[in-house]
Amino acid sequence: MRTIFLFLFVSITLLGCKSSDIANTSKSTVATDSASINPVHASINLSEVRDDKVPVTINPGRFMKDTIIYRLPKVVQGTYVISNFGRYIDDMKAFDYEGLEIPVTKTDDNSWLVTNGSKLD
Repeated sequence: MRTIFLFLFVSITLLGCKSSDIANTSKSTVATDSASINPVHASINLSEVRDDKVPVTINPGRFMKDTIIYRLPKVVQGTYVISNFGRYIDDMKAFDYEGLEIPVTKTDDNSWLVTNGSKLD
């Protein structure tokens, strides 16, 4: 049951990750900002389920800022229930383009601060 719930949660999260609101950005920013052009890629490895935990890999594309906040939803629209999906995350890691780990700091139940975001892979 936990595995099904986690799979549904990750699916909902991934669907909500894509942002199409680029109306407030200038054309020069959109043309040079590859993060707004590249879609978010995610993979779930269901063959490595251990203790009802599934490894999820997310490739968000390139960021132009050095400080990134990764957030999971607190509430899913239409449910009216505070779910705090971040409580299901046990081990959040971020890596740069060379495969080295980037420091990640949990700021609240559903948010993580990633430093050196321009190097985030």
